[in-house]
Amino acid sequence: MVDSVSNPGNRVRLHKVGTDATNTAGKGAQGSGNVAGTSPTAATDDVSLSQTAQTLPSGLDVGPPFDLELVSRIKKEIAEGRYPIDYERITDSLFESYRDIVN
Repeated sequence: MVDSVSNPGNRVRLHKVGTDATNTAGKGAQGSGNVAGTSPTAATDDVSLSQTAQTLPSGLDVGPPFDLELVSRIKKEIAEGRYPIDYERITDSLFESYRDIVN
């Protein structure tokens, strides 16, 4: 089963971690990494998703795009050691993928 992601209000909060000015200035004299009299502050940005971005593509609203029963059966057979593994086919597929990446 596919777990849904919960994001109340569809909001994302991003935190910025200091800038070069706050991280490097004043290190020699004070060793703290802060400019004298200042402290690093975390700035935040808000991101909102449009209504279009919040809707699922057609077909995904009825469920995942794969057969859950087949996946469960294969997982059970693997756990019981009854699923046939074709090492040559796996090797060929890996090399084919590698060739696609390299070329």
